[in-house]
Amino acid sequence: MIHSFKLDNGLRVVFEKINYVKSVSIGLWVGAGSTFENDENNGVSHFIEHMLFKGTKNRSASQIAEEIDGIGGQINAFTSKESTCFYSKVTAEKFEVSMEILSDMIFNSIISEESIHKEKKVIEEEIKMYDDSPEEFAHDLLSKIAFQNKPLSMPILGRKETLENINRKVITDYLEKRYTGPNTVISIVGNVEPSLVEKTVKKYFNGFPSSNGFKDKDIKYEFSRKIKGVNKDIEQLHFCLGTEGFERDNKSYYTLNILNNILGGSMSSRLFQNIREKQGLVYSIYSFNSCYKETGLFGIYSAINTESVEKSTNLIKKEIEKIKNGDIRKHEFDRARSQMKGNYILSLENTSSRMTILGRRELLYNETITPESIIDKIENVKYEDVMNSINYIFDSKKYNIAYIGNLEKHKHVEKILNDF
Repeated sequence: MIHSFKLDNGLRVVFEKINYVKSVSIGLWVGAGSTFENDENNGVSHFIEHMLFKGTKNRSASQIAEEIDGIGGQINAFTSKESTCFYSKVTAEKFEVSMEILSDMIFNSIISEESIHKEKKVIEEEIKMYDDSPEEFAHDLLSKIAFQNKPLSMPILGRKETLENINRKVITDYLEKRYTGPNTVISIVGNVEPSLVEKTVKKYFNGFPSSNGFKDKDIKYEFSRKIKGVNKDIEQLHFCLGTEGFERDNKSYYTLNILNNILGGSMSSRLFQNIREKQGLVYSIYSFNSCYKETGLFGIYSAINTESVEKSTNLIKKEIEKIKNGDIRKHEFDRARSQMKGNYILSLENTSSRMTILGRRELLYNETITPESIIDKIENVKYEDVMNSINYIFDSKKYNIAYIGNLEKHKHVEKILNDF
């Protein structure tokens, strides 16, 4: 059974007790990500994620790691475009210890100028690592052109030049604005009594301010056709096609995920089977569906042998055209829907996955939803729903194409992709 409550400061808590496990997964979710940044402080959400592990008034950075390791637990964090999550997994008997450490990091981090200076070097190396990954680079480039000059175009890590702008005042200002009760969710899944959850949350997390220091603006996104290539001395062409999808609370959310499974979201999908398995033209090819507050991005990625670009992209176009022409068989739809349902059910066997589902849903959708409700939503998607969404998704006037490769050596690539 899923329980939820709210503290007087606006902090929301969602909790699910599972009797048959001996662990507990905890996630502290904050509405802080790159979409809430600007050209001056881009990267600050991710920077704060790093800084809160660098020592508090009560613990050094090494002591944080040692205490968690000493109880056999795990602690980490990640930043996305719309949220930051600090998460921990420990044995149920160490639940309160883990909660105290998390609260110490959130409320008592020192954030010294010395640690800021050091962490800038670390994050610069992280940026270089992602820039050296052609797949990551292509996805970032796609976001940059598809969401041009809008918040979703901001890279999560920031850029080297914006890192220079981040100082202690920038960090503390951002913390004051976004690390607030109403903008934070704690999700907990595991073998812990509800009474202990409530008691522990109230004990350690009453320190959040009760009002937000910001008012987010609604952003209108409009898609138009844009193509951008970047020259890099690498062996393959890394290709990303992105077009307008649905915002995350759109009724067609599950419909589009099923379409994604059919096209390229699994090993049995058309792109994987017809271009990798049958033709042997690529190693990596898949489609993806990213949903955000105001819009969505549906896309295809592939790493292609530069000599096979024309043949590979023609096959991708052919699969898109077949789907646009209504060529989806009923058994394909049934298999994709069953796969989506099965993947979701399997994820429920992991307390960390359940914690993520609960926390993310509460933070981004402002709702607590049971697994049974999600399964019902998947099962209620009809074949006709998928067919009706196809022409909206595959509108070539909205295609954004990002690609990187050795363009100086293979000058034919630009014309091929401009004709896509």
